Amino acid sequence: MTSREPEQPDLDCREVLEEVYLYIDGECSDVRRSVIRAHLDECSPCLAEYGIEEEVRTIVRRCCSQERAPDEVKDRLRAKLNAIEQVGGAFTETTAERKR
Repeated sequence: MTSREPEQPDLDCREVLEEVYLYIDGECSDVRRSVIRAHLDECSPCLAEYGIEEEVRTIVRRCCSQERAPDEVKDRLRAKLNAIEQVGGAFTETTAERKR
């Protein structure tokens, strides 16, 4: 891997693949997106997995585009995803601090 800016932690493949749906859906922060994108640019296996996930999302979107979730469900889902992202960000920051 090439070196990155110090504020961008390295992610391992497991972390990238756990967050690939957040990345695809644009549900992660810009910083997190750039870290994941950098990993995908350098890791062929993860890039292949990302491609498969993106195709699945495209098919589901095409087949279910007329289906609409109630606003209450969307709000609860957004809240849970935000909580997951915050915990993941805190975990990543703690891990990065331990590596120093």
